[in-house]
Amino acid sequence: MPERKNDLEGEYFSLKQLLQGIFSKLQPLFSTDCAAITLYQNDDEHIARSYIALRNCKGEFIAEQLIRDPVAFSSITREISGFQFPVLRSAEDWMAEFGNNHHIINHPEEYLYHCYIPLEANNRIMGTFEIHNLDQQFSSEALNYCCSISDLVSGLLTALQPLPALPTGEELLSTIRKQQAELEKYKKELDKHLQYFAEESAEPYHYPDMAGNSREMQQVFKLLDRMSSSDTTVLILGETGTGKELIARAIHQQSPRKDQPMIKINCAAVPRNLIESELFGHEKGSFTGAMERRIGKFELADRGTIFLDEVAELSPDLQVKLLRVLQEKEIERIGGKSTIATDVRIISATNRNLFNEVEAGRFRTDLFYRLNVFPIELPPLRNRRLDIPALAAYFLERFSSKSGRKINGFSKKVMACMMAYNWPGNVRELEHLIERQVILTEQPVITELAIPEGGKGLLAQHVTGEIIKTVMENERDHILAVLERCNGKVSGPHGAARLLGIPATTLNSKIKKLGLSKKHK
Repeated sequence: MPERKNDLEGEYFSLKQLLQGIFSKLQPLFSTDCAAITLYQNDDEHIARSYIALRNCKGEFIAEQLIRDPVAFSSITREISGFQFPVLRSAEDWMAEFGNNHHIINHPEEYLYHCYIPLEANNRIMGTFEIHNLDQQFSSEALNYCCSISDLVSGLLTALQPLPALPTGEELLSTIRKQQAELEKYKKELDKHLQYFAEESAEPYHYPDMAGNSREMQQVFKLLDRMSSSDTTVLILGETGTGKELIARAIHQQSPRKDQPMIKINCAAVPRNLIESELFGHEKGSFTGAMERRIGKFELADRGTIFLDEVAELSPDLQVKLLRVLQEKEIERIGGKSTIATDVRIISATNRNLFNEVEAGRFRTDLFYRLNVFPIELPPLRNRRLDIPALAAYFLERFSSKSGRKINGFSKKVMACMMAYNWPGNVRELEHLIERQVILTEQPVITELAIPEGGKGLLAQHVTGEIIKTVMENERDHILAVLERCNGKVSGPHGAARLLGIPATTLNSKIKKLGLSKKHK
């Protein structure tokens, strides 16, 4: 049977021809006495145009007719359109429901068996495919074949649907105006979002590898931003482990010299008899063991940056030579006979109080003022405890990824210990402690903290009210400071919640919990 359907599809090209072909195929196969296609016209179910093929053996084609019996026709179409499969009716059922009102068939009472198959195009019922037999029931094979034929007719109806009328010039102009109004509306919304994101990106300040939403670190980040395009000499002050080298690298990476090298040297780690050679280089044979010429750090850093860590450890004679470099912009190798011009930005750092060193005569006053053009003081970790969770999370992710392990976080007890501990070694101590815990832990969450023996006394009361109160007081002071900075505003792009990196609802809850005055909100 499928081959017969394909023959029809290729052989006939119009609805009338298709119906004639259908009838010519159906009649010898199933003794079909009448076949018809009824189409709804102008979306009006009460007016239909029908193409009819009837006369059992002659296959005569009768021209199109109009059905204008609203009551009878609408009752037929309503019933058929509710089905997705053939609707069968006997002559008795037909006469009981519709009588002689169906004008497609002149004498419907003469046909004993009626079959109606809905025709669907563009997701709506377009009409019906009808078969009427005088005395032979419809076999299942005949019904299946008729359903296939109805699918073919439905496809043709879809193809024959008229294209929508083209809009007039006035309609096009009206549509364009509406679209322009919509575009203008979206543009204004986009401008608002862009302004919001610009303000949001301005604060808080963030730098790679440096976590810090605390007020103290935000001040440091602001200083870094203000000097981003300058070539100023910088002095970084802070305790051991506060991240002075990270700050120096951040300064270099956002400076005009970022494409040139940054050379670092720890002045305290190099023996006194070698530090001059490390800094300025030496010529071959200039001293015992100088088997070849050596380029010093200042020459290596030419057009770039040199980072002098622990600069306060330089001997007085080296302080004089460093002062000359700052003043004359030139160096001289050990054993050399001429000076070498150098273009270097100097960033120095120390964990000592240089004011005290100057007063004690251990550091030259003139060198101090040459180095102290733009000082940046880094706070110890104990003075910015609110940064501890972010720092701990950063180190945990780094070391767990490095070790190929999945550790999700810290227990509340461990976090309380970290918040209460005094951290004499600052961020570096926190980093090393978490690296050690990642190696030791066998659980998905770190539940123990291996505080060094010397620091356990600092944690003896970490669960007592006194220590917890201290942490809460630190948090309270920090929230108050941020609220004052934001003029008491909690939410919004300029609000304290955004600066603190927490939801406004959380901040309001903390304000209530910490007993802050309503006027701060």
